[in-house]
Amino acid sequence: MNTGRYVVHWFNGDGAEVFFDGEFRGMIADTELVVAADPAAPPARKYTVRDGDRLMYTGFIERAPATGETIDLFPQRYQVEQPAPGAEVNETGWYLIYEPDGEEIYIDNTFVGVVEGGTLRVAVNTTLPPPEEFVCRNKDRGTMSRCQLPPLPPPGGTVHVYTRVQPAPHFSVSVTPNTSSLPAETVPTPLPGFGAAVAAAGLLVAARSLKKR
Repeated sequence: MNTGRYVVHWFNGDGAEVFFDGEFRGMIADTELVVAADPAAPPARKYTVRDGDRLMYTGFIERAPATGETIDLFPQRYQVEQPAPGAEVNETGWYLIYEPDGEEIYIDNTFVGVVEGGTLRVAVNTTLPPPEEFVCRNKDRGTMSRCQLPPLPPPGGTVHVYTRVQPAPHFSVSVTPNTSSLPAETVPTPLPGFGAAVAAAGLLVAARSLKKR
């Protein structure tokens, strides 16, 4: 009764499995899972949410709960992972983009790869100006979505980027303030051709594309 606990909130549907540092801790039911903290074990560093074989989300845990304390863990649109202590770093960082398999990813109109296993890892030079947006295209489904990228990762670090994760549907003091300030992504739209995709993305995106040209 006096053990601290975490409450993992997940709004993308029940039945997802939750792991703390790779250890299975239970399944989401009614949008949450309560996980008791073991005071005798090292504090958990991260938790992951999986839907079958697909990795849906990775969240990072800042501290362990005190006796009788509850720490709420809410999904966010992006998470910053710092390099491991003592790791050698240079100017390279990474975006880890979570999308369905087969999605083709373009960053500022440059093709960077295809999503496999639910993720695509993209190296970036942290000393250069940050890229502005990435585009997900699926030729088989004829869809495209366009999203702004979060800030650059720290040197040697990783920014985990989620476009299909539902954050808290209502305001909560437990939600990191960055969540509300992130740019919203467009919903995937039918894509018979690239010109139609630009039109569906909105006037602002179209104007930006013309300016780049």
